[in-house]
Amino acid sequence: MHTLTRLLLVTATLALVTACKKEIETVTVQVDKVYSWMPVKQLWGNQTSIVGITAGTNTVNIQAIGRFEVLSPLPGSKEQAQNGYYTGLNHLSRTWFTDPTPFDVRNRIPMNANFYANPGGYRDVSSDTVLTIYPTSYFDNIAYLHLRKLDPHAVRFENFLVGSMHPFGVINRNDYLLCSYYTDNPAANTGFNLILSKLSTGPAPVPTPGPAQPKTLISSQIIRIPTPTPSERSFKELWAIDDYFLVWCDYAGLYKIRQDGTVKQVNGPVSPTTVYKWQGTVYAIQQSSAGDATFYTSTNDDETWQQITGFNQALTFSTFYPIGDSLVGVTHGVVNNNLFTMRWLGPAKLSLRELKTDGLDYAEFSDLTQLGDTVYLGTTNGLFKRPLNKFFDSKQ
Repeated sequence: MHTLTRLLLVTATLALVTACKKEIETVTVQVDKVYSWMPVKQLWGNQTSIVGITAGTNTVNIQAIGRFEVLSPLPGSKEQAQNGYYTGLNHLSRTWFTDPTPFDVRNRIPMNANFYANPGGYRDVSSDTVLTIYPTSYFDNIAYLHLRKLDPHAVRFENFLVGSMHPFGVINRNDYLLCSYYTDNPAANTGFNLILSKLSTGPAPVPTPGPAQPKTLISSQIIRIPTPTPSERSFKELWAIDDYFLVWCDYAGLYKIRQDGTVKQVNGPVSPTTVYKWQGTVYAIQQSSAGDATFYTSTNDDETWQQITGFNQALTFSTFYPIGDSLVGVTHGVVNNNLFTMRWLGPAKLSLRELKTDGLDYAEFSDLTQLGDTVYLGTTNGLFKRPLNKFFDSKQ
């Protein structure tokens, strides 16, 4: 009897186990790879071809192909209150359709936090004498810079169309715009011509229909720089350094232009490709006859210079940006651009450390800026972002 009972219990247990058994189905889930850099997905079409970016007041100002747009990731800006996170959504735009920015990716316009100068996408700045000065703030009134009103012999602004490293003009931190231009008789006088303009905003015109918007004001002066030989058609590059400018003119030299229009020739760098200021020192980089990069450094705002030679030639094709508490370089004009930190270890020794760029593919890097705790990188394939606390991770 006991044996029969045990057999019945075992049989019942096996039946119960069999009844509770379920088939296990294996499901494969495709997980997207996580990259270091993430695109700002709101951009579409030509908006993804970024020529230049600058940080504004809680905004990122964007020059794209044919467009000026504004990204407002931080609260507190007039732009975000009016247009939300991004101005280019749903076929809207901050760009007048009759006056787009240039459609040529090589044609970078002067732009800072407060203003940009637009030659228009339907005309080339090198064939025109009018610039439209737009405030980046929504939606202040525009103004026009008429070159021929200041110089009747002017025929066009100068623009060499050499890409995002070299805009045809520059605006400094105090909203002074500097451009060069041609005249109808370049052989009449030796030297070259600049136009220096103070940009500002003033009271709205009265009466003003609708809500009053401040107007843009322009105060300009012509600067003529004599040179030993004719130089009006020579290649030029311009850089804004704090409250002054540096201008290189081929076969003539380097000149310092102050905001009051005074000019001083600078002895030191010859044909620099990159100029920037970092922690009180001005750096000018040029390519030596041997092909390597040569640094000129000045600790007294270009009065005297020290020369240091023998560095990686890629530095001559780089631009530099303050990000966090570090100096970050961006290479240009190579198949696969790079981001790197640069730190001096001694009078003639540099430390370069590559940063992560996965997620950026083979796009050309155009510009870099920081807004709050996020770093933004403009490329020919879109606008990308990365948290500041991860931005300095080294490339593996």
